[in-house]
Amino acid sequence: MGAIPDKGAFFSVRTPAWWDTAREYVLAEYPGKEKAMELADQNWDVAQRGVAIERRNADGVLCWQRVEGYVEHFRSDNGVTLRIGSDTFQRIPNRVPWEFCELLIEQGFLYETAGCMDEGRQCFLTLLLNEPITIKGDDSVTLPYVGASWAHDGSMSFSVRSTSVRQVCENTVSASEAEGKKLGTNFVFRHTKNVLERVAEAKKVIKGVRENHDVYVQAMNELAEIHVTPAQRDMFVSTIIGDKGGVVSMSATVSDRVKDNLEAERAKINACFFGPTIPEAHKLTGYGLHLAGVEYADHLRGYRSKDSYVRRTLLTDSPFKANLNRTIREIVAA
Repeated sequence: MGAIPDKGAFFSVRTPAWWDTAREYVLAEYPGKEKAMELADQNWDVAQRGVAIERRNADGVLCWQRVEGYVEHFRSDNGVTLRIGSDTFQRIPNRVPWEFCELLIEQGFLYETAGCMDEGRQCFLTLLLNEPITIKGDDSVTLPYVGASWAHDGSMSFSVRSTSVRQVCENTVSASEAEGKKLGTNFVFRHTKNVLERVAEAKKVIKGVRENHDVYVQAMNELAEIHVTPAQRDMFVSTIIGDKGGVVSMSATVSDRVKDNLEAERAKINACFFGPTIPEAHKLTGYGLHLAGVEYADHLRGYRSKDSYVRRTLLTDSPFKANLNRTIREIVAA
C-alpha cells in the first residue's frame, strides 16, 4: 500500500480519498490557490545552506569544516531537512508548480486534490476540468484531470500530465505518472540549472490552452463528419511522410536505404489505425487521420534526446500539426 499524505497536509473536494474514512479532509467547494496551498501544507519555501562535517584538526581539537559542492535543502517554515546532496541539484520552490497550474485555473480548471508526504519531501496536486472534450464517435478514455507532482529529496522531477487518475496518495501519483508516460502526456522538468527557464517557457504555451479548447472541439467534430476511403487514407499517409504521389518510393534515383526508411515511417502511421489510440468509428474519417498525424508528429518520429522530445510536444508550435487539417481537406476534395 502506498504512502498517504502527512496528517493535516491534504484536501480533496466533495469525494474523500480512499483512506479518509472519516471524511476529515473533504471540502464542499473548490478552494483558491492560497487556501489550497495552506490545506495541502505546501505554503512554504525550500531554503538552502552549506554543509559542514565535524573533524579533528592537527591539534586533535574538534572543529567544523565546510564540504564544498554539497548543500542542504530544508523547509523554510520548520527547518526539516529535505535533502543533502550536490549543489548542482536545482531546488524548485513549491510556488513554481502552483504558479504553473494557476494558469490552468484561470482557464477553467479547478483545484481538486493536493497534499504532501514524508514531511513535505514529496508533493502533488490535481486539477479538474469539468468540461470533458466530446467528439462524436470517440468513446476513448477521457482525461479530465491534470496531475502535477514533484519532490524535494531527489526522488522525482517536477512533472505535469493529462490523466484520468485522481491523485490522493503515493500509489495514485505513481499511477498518474505511468498513465502520462504511456499516453505521451507527461512533461518533465528536471532539477537542473535551467529548469526555471523551461518552466517559464512552458507557461507561455499553457496560457493558450483554454483559448483553443472550443476551436479545437469544433474543428475535430467537423473532421469526424468527413468520411474517407482506404485509398484516401493511404494518400494521407504518403503525403505526411513526404512521399506524395510516390515521388520518393517510385523514384529510380533514390537509394534502397532511403526507401526502406520511408516504408518504416509509413508502417508506423498505418499501425495507428489498428491500435487503441484511434476509435473504431474513426478508422476511416478525417478525425481519425488527424489523430494519426498528431501521434506521428509527437511520438512516433525519431528524436535526438528526451529534451528535444518534450520541446516538440509541448514547447514548440508545429507547422506539421498546424497543416494537418488543410492536408486532410485537400485529399478529400481531390
